[in-house]
Amino acid sequence: MVREIENVFVDFPGYGCFACDPRNNLGLRMKFYADDETEEVFTRIKPEEHFAGFPGILHGGVQCALVDEVAFWAMFDKLKKIGVTVRVEMDFLNAVKTPSLLEVRGRIDRIQGRKVFVNASIIDEKKVICTRAKVAYYIPKKEMLFRIMGKERFTEKFLKYLEE
Repeated sequence: MVREIENVFVDFPGYGCFACDPRNNLGLRMKFYADDETEEVFTRIKPEEHFAGFPGILHGGVQCALVDEVAFWAMFDKLKKIGVTVRVEMDFLNAVKTPSLLEVRGRIDRIQGRKVFVNASIIDEKKVICTRAKVAYYIPKKEMLFRIMGKERFTEKFLKYLEE
């Protein structure tokens, strides 16, 4: 079964994520779906030409944003906890063309204590894997997130996503 993942952060005070805020007209405005059979989270996106590095080639930094974001939502969908990215390893295997329809997929590889490791990939229209990534997250205690982001941002709605 495939289901759309609700972006609970649209109500987060000060939210404006480049990758997933649907109101950020300069961003990617990604939506995410969970495939409960494969345990993957995915999105489909057609990056606009202005996200290119070299003409017609999606900028590597934007590719990093794509895999980091799908990996975050894979982690968040399963654990319902806010994590912070601590490492991204990427292998650029084939050029990612713009504009072209891409599928970005992520799946939890393993969980070790507070660390969550997610594998992600960018797949082109021809079903060719163009980019592979390994993304690591850390699930910090709420006090650390309060220091990083400000305690006032965490309204009652968001406290349930924090680790004690």
